[in-house]
Amino acid sequence: MPHVIGDDVLGGELASRHLIDLGHQAIGFLGDQFENPLGFTSSRHRFAGWERALTNAGIAPRPDFIALGAHSRYEARELAARMLGAQERPTAIFAASDTQALGVLSAAHDAGIHVPDDLSVIGYDDIEMADHVGLTTIRQQLFESGRRGAELLLHEIEQRSEVAPSIELTPEIVVRATTAPPKEG
Repeated sequence: MPHVIGDDVLGGELASRHLIDLGHQAIGFLGDQFENPLGFTSSRHRFAGWERALTNAGIAPRPDFIALGAHSRYEARELAARMLGAQERPTAIFAASDTQALGVLSAAHDAGIHVPDDLSVIGYDDIEMADHVGLTTIRQQLFESGRRGAELLLHEIEQRSEVAPSIELTPEIVVRATTAPPKEG
């Protein structure tokens, strides 16, 4: 089938490198369960990018800084609360979606943790609410994906390709107010 996809591994790497470039070493990941009934792979691929960025920077990914659950703001809030309530907590969290990042922001607020002074948070998707709350995120160009998908479809209706065309869109980082260098000490 012709398709338009985003590079989720690269997006995860961009998000994580942004946090590393700010000086973070203790970076958590919060995302969807990798095995799911619908077969979605975006969270798994974004995790792979997170893991690759940390490894390339010489940072060992910490299992206690990884939280996976259902795709919901409320589930993310609970998962983040556990991560943030631990004796050693991350100074930054990469959430595999903006919806989950909103849950992380809620958990931080509930715990009296100030974003971005005490915790940096970055999401993924660049949903409309992300701009409203000042969330740093990875934009995956959904409008462009739809436009290019429609062009592919029209072309395929006109003349069917022997090999299904595939277009990969490059994600980009949108820096807003939820990321900053970690506090000294």
